[in-house]
Amino acid sequence: MKKLFAKVALSTAAVITGLAATVLPFHLFNNLTNMQICLLLFAEILVYFLIASAFFLAKDARAVKEEKCAEYKKRHEKRVEKRKKELEGIRVNNYDIAA
Repeated sequence: MKKLFAKVALSTAAVITGLAATVLPFHLFNNLTNMQICLLLFAEILVYFLIASAFFLAKDARAVKEEKCAEYKKRHEKRVEKRKKELEGIRVNNYDIAA
């Protein structure tokens, strides 16, 4: 029942969006001047550019974060190995204190 409701809601939203995307430009072309239509087109292109830029910036930030995480992990492993080598073979009364 929940899936059916979600599918119906999504389908309804898609139909309404499609109708608005079809009707709105014709309505605007009848009511706006040529200069207003040009400004609207410029604003639309600007919005698309900003959205695309946001996606690229988010993707780039994620890649930088993953690189930093890998770098930290690599440095951590290096420190662990160095400490392990330093403590290797230290014995007191035949007991390995590193263990």
